[in-house]
Amino acid sequence: MSKQQLIGSICLTDLIEQAKKGHTAFSKADNGKIYANVKVWINETKDQFNNDASIQINPKADTGFKFEYIGNLKIVESPVKDISQQDIQQLPEDDDLPF
Repeated sequence: MSKQQLIGSICLTDLIEQAKKGHTAFSKADNGKIYANVKVWINETKDQFNNDASIQINPKADTGFKFEYIGNLKIVESPVKDISQQDIQQLPEDDDLPF
């Protein structure tokens, strides 16, 4: 299980604006849903706002549309820790639970 997670936000206003402009990052699937192709990358160092990663919409090649920033992400460490065999052995054998 991975102990790192990325959390952040996407600017829905910018995303909708680019979709309305006909940006080529958007496509409609057979199920009728509209999808946005994105590009996410992790920076070598944190930016001035302490972000670790950025998100852009990803245009189709040679269409004249640009990569537009739509959000940022931060890496957070998961509180989940591996347990050792010693931890397991220290668990009570009878927990008095009613089930």
